[in-house]
Amino acid sequence: QEMCPRLVNMLLHVLVKLVGSKGLELKVENPEEYNFRPKEMLRDLCAIFALFSTAPEFQIDCAKSGYYSAELVEKSVKTCRKLNLLTGKSMENFATLPALVSAAAQSVASDDVLLTDAPDEFLDPLMCTFMKDPVLLPTSGTIIDRSTITQHLLNDPTDPFNRKDLTVDMVIPATELKEKMNKWVEEKRSAANS
Repeated sequence: QEMCPRLVNMLLHVLVKLVGSKGLELKVENPEEYNFRPKEMLRDLCAIFALFSTAPEFQIDCAKSGYYSAELVEKSVKTCRKLNLLTGKSMENFATLPALVSAAAQSVASDDVLLTDAPDEFLDPLMCTFMKDPVLLPTSGTIIDRSTITQHLLNDPTDPFNRKDLTVDMVIPATELKEKMNKWVEEKRSAANS
Protein backbone atom coordinates (compact mmCIF):
# COMPACT_ATOMS: atom_id res chain seq x y z
CA GLN A 1 0.00 0.00 0.00
CA GLU A 2 2.78 2.47 0.85
CA MET A 3 4.96 1.40 -2.06
CA CYS A 4 2.49 1.72 -4.92
CA PRO A 5 2.46 5.56 -5.04
CA ARG A 6 6.26 5.58 -4.96
CA LEU A 7 6.47 2.98 -7.73
CA VAL A 8 3.97 4.88 -9.87
CA ASN A 9 5.81 8.18 -9.45
CA MET A 10 9.18 6.60 -10.22
CA LEU A 11 7.87 4.84 -13.33
CA LEU A 12 6.10 7.94 -14.61
CA HIS A 13 9.13 10.13 -13.91
CA VAL A 14 11.32 7.87 -16.06
CA LEU A 15 8.61 7.70 -18.74
CA VAL A 16 8.55 11.51 -18.87
CA LYS A 17 12.33 11.52 -19.37
CA LEU A 18 12.17 8.95 -22.18
CA VAL A 19 9.00 9.93 -24.03
CA GLY A 20 8.09 13.39 -22.73
CA SER A 21 8.69 16.67 -24.55
CA LYS A 22 12.39 16.67 -23.68
CA GLY A 23 12.88 13.00 -24.50
CA LEU A 24 14.46 13.85 -27.83
CA GLU A 25 17.09 15.92 -26.02
CA LEU A 26 18.20 12.85 -24.06
CA LYS A 27 21.54 12.08 -25.66
CA VAL A 28 24.51 10.17 -24.31
CA GLU A 29 27.92 10.10 -25.91
CA ASN A 30 29.20 6.53 -26.19
CA PRO A 31 25.92 4.93 -25.05
CA GLU A 32 27.47 1.43 -25.28
CA GLU A 33 30.08 2.40 -22.70
CA TYR A 34 27.30 3.24 -20.23
CA ASN A 35 24.97 0.44 -21.32
CA PHE A 36 22.46 3.16 -22.19
CA ARG A 37 19.79 1.55 -24.33
CA PRO A 38 16.69 3.78 -24.25
CA LYS A 39 14.65 1.53 -26.54
CA GLU A 40 15.14 -1.45 -24.22
CA MET A 41 14.55 0.77 -21.21
CA LEU A 42 11.25 1.99 -22.69
CA ARG A 43 10.21 -1.59 -23.53
CA ASP A 44 10.88 -2.74 -19.96
CA LEU A 45 9.16 0.29 -18.48
CA CYS A 46 6.05 -0.17 -20.62
CA ALA A 47 6.01 -3.90 -19.79
CA ILE A 48 5.89 -2.94 -16.09
CA PHE A 49 2.99 -0.56 -16.77
CA ALA A 50 1.22 -3.33 -18.70
CA LEU A 51 1.75 -5.78 -15.86
CA PHE A 52 0.18 -3.47 -13.25
CA SER A 53 -2.39 -1.80 -15.51
CA THR A 54 -5.30 -3.96 -14.37
CA ALA A 55 -4.68 -3.35 -10.65
CA PRO A 56 -7.18 -0.78 -9.34
CA GLU A 57 -4.71 0.58 -6.78
CA PHE A 58 -2.15 1.19 -9.54
CA GLN A 59 -4.76 3.00 -11.65
CA ILE A 60 -5.76 5.20 -8.71
CA ASP A 61 -2.15 6.04 -7.87
CA CYS A 62 -1.53 6.95 -11.52
CA ALA A 63 -4.57 9.23 -11.40
CA LYS A 64 -3.25 10.92 -8.25
CA SER A 65 0.32 11.30 -9.52
CA GLY A 66 1.54 14.71 -10.58
CA TYR A 67 3.66 13.02 -13.26
CA TYR A 68 0.72 11.34 -15.00
CA SER A 69 -0.74 12.67 -18.20
CA ALA A 70 -2.92 10.72 -20.60
CA GLU A 71 -1.04 12.28 -23.51
CA LEU A 72 2.27 10.93 -22.20
CA VAL A 73 0.94 7.39 -21.84
CA GLU A 74 -0.86 7.53 -25.20
CA LYS A 75 2.37 8.71 -26.82
CA SER A 76 4.17 5.80 -25.13
CA VAL A 77 1.56 3.37 -26.44
CA LYS A 78 2.04 4.71 -29.98
CA THR A 79 5.81 4.45 -29.64
CA CYS A 80 5.54 0.87 -28.40
CA ARG A 81 3.35 -0.06 -31.33
CA LYS A 82 5.56 1.74 -33.85
CA LEU A 83 8.75 0.10 -32.55
CA ASN A 84 6.99 -3.21 -31.81
CA LEU A 85 8.29 -3.12 -28.21
CA LEU A 86 5.29 -4.95 -26.71
CA THR A 87 3.06 -7.55 -28.28
CA GLY A 88 -0.08 -9.52 -27.51
CA LYS A 89 -1.75 -9.24 -24.12
CA SER A 90 1.02 -7.05 -22.76
CA MET A 91 0.40 -4.45 -25.48
CA GLU A 92 -3.37 -4.69 -25.00
CA ASN A 93 -3.05 -4.09 -21.26
CA PHE A 94 -0.73 -1.14 -21.75
CA ALA A 95 -3.04 0.38 -24.39
CA THR A 96 -6.00 0.29 -21.97
CA LEU A 97 -4.13 2.16 -19.22
CA PRO A 98 -5.20 5.72 -20.21
CA ALA A 99 -8.91 4.79 -20.16
CA LEU A 100 -8.54 2.91 -16.87
CA VAL A 101 -6.71 5.82 -15.25
CA SER A 102 -9.34 8.24 -16.56
CA ALA A 103 -12.07 6.19 -14.87
CA ALA A 104 -9.97 6.00 -11.69
CA ALA A 105 -9.52 9.80 -11.78
CA GLN A 106 -13.30 10.25 -11.85
CA SER A 107 -13.62 7.91 -8.88
CA VAL A 108 -10.88 9.81 -6.99
CA ALA A 109 -12.62 13.12 -7.72
CA SER A 110 -16.00 11.85 -6.51
CA ASP A 111 -14.38 10.40 -3.36
CA ASP A 112 -12.63 13.73 -2.74
CA VAL A 113 -15.97 15.53 -2.94
CA LEU A 114 -17.54 12.91 -0.68
CA LEU A 115 -14.81 13.32 1.96
CA THR A 116 -14.56 17.13 1.98
CA ASP A 117 -16.46 17.56 5.24
CA ALA A 118 -14.97 14.57 7.06
CA PRO A 119 -14.72 14.98 10.84
CA ASP A 120 -11.24 15.95 12.07
CA GLU A 121 -10.86 12.64 13.90
CA PHE A 122 -10.89 10.90 10.48
CA LEU A 123 -8.03 13.04 9.16
CA ASP A 124 -4.36 12.18 9.40
CA PRO A 125 -2.83 14.67 11.88
CA LEU A 126 0.29 15.22 9.76
CA MET A 127 -1.08 15.12 6.21
CA CYS A 128 -4.65 16.40 6.85
CA THR A 129 -5.97 13.71 4.51
CA PHE A 130 -8.70 11.15 5.09
CA MET A 131 -7.08 8.10 6.70
CA LYS A 132 -7.40 4.76 4.90
CA ASP A 133 -5.86 2.62 7.63
CA PRO A 134 -5.79 4.41 11.00
CA VAL A 135 -3.33 3.11 13.58
CA LEU A 136 -2.56 4.06 17.17
CA LEU A 137 0.99 5.04 18.09
CA PRO A 138 1.48 3.46 21.53
CA THR A 139 4.27 5.88 22.44
CA SER A 140 2.13 9.04 22.13
CA GLY A 141 -1.46 7.79 21.93
CA THR A 142 -1.88 9.54 18.56
CA ILE A 143 -3.93 8.01 15.76
CA ILE A 144 -2.39 8.42 12.30
CA ASP A 145 -2.69 6.76 8.89
CA ARG A 146 -0.50 3.67 8.54
CA SER A 147 1.02 4.89 5.26
CA THR A 148 2.06 8.21 6.84
CA ILE A 149 3.76 6.65 9.85
CA THR A 150 5.37 3.94 7.72
CA GLN A 151 6.82 6.61 5.44
CA HIS A 152 8.07 8.59 8.45
CA LEU A 153 9.66 5.52 10.04
CA LEU A 154 11.64 4.79 6.88
CA ASN A 155 13.60 7.96 7.63
CA ASP A 156 13.35 8.34 11.40
CA PRO A 157 12.60 5.51 13.87
CA THR A 158 10.79 7.75 16.34
CA ASP A 159 7.24 8.84 17.10
CA PRO A 160 6.85 12.21 15.32
CA PHE A 161 4.74 13.53 18.19
CA ASN A 162 7.12 12.92 21.10
CA ARG A 163 10.38 11.61 19.56
CA LYS A 164 10.25 8.31 21.51
CA ASP A 165 11.57 5.19 19.79
CA LEU A 166 8.98 3.58 17.55
CA THR A 167 8.93 0.78 14.97
CA VAL A 168 6.21 -0.14 12.51
CA ASP A 169 5.66 -3.41 14.43
CA MET A 170 4.58 -1.40 17.47
CA VAL A 171 1.63 0.42 15.84
CA ILE A 172 -1.82 -0.85 16.76
CA PRO A 173 -4.75 -0.91 14.29
CA ALA A 174 -7.46 1.56 15.35
CA THR A 175 -10.29 -0.81 14.46
CA GLU A 176 -13.07 1.06 16.30
CA LEU A 177 -12.22 4.28 14.49
CA LYS A 178 -11.94 2.43 11.16
CA GLU A 179 -15.44 0.98 11.65
CA LYS A 180 -16.78 4.43 12.51
CA MET A 181 -15.11 5.87 9.40
CA ASN A 182 -16.50 3.11 7.17
CA LYS A 183 -20.01 3.70 8.54
CA TRP A 184 -19.70 7.46 7.93
CA VAL A 185 -18.49 6.92 4.34
CA GLU A 186 -21.33 4.48 3.62
CA GLU A 187 -23.86 6.99 4.96
CA LYS A 188 -22.35 9.72 2.77
CA ARG A 189 -22.43 7.44 -0.29
CA SER A 190 -26.06 6.48 0.37
CA ALA A 191 -27.03 10.14 0.76
CA ALA A 192 -25.17 11.06 -2.46
CA ASN A 193 -26.83 8.25 -4.44
CA SER A 194 -30.36 9.01 -3.29
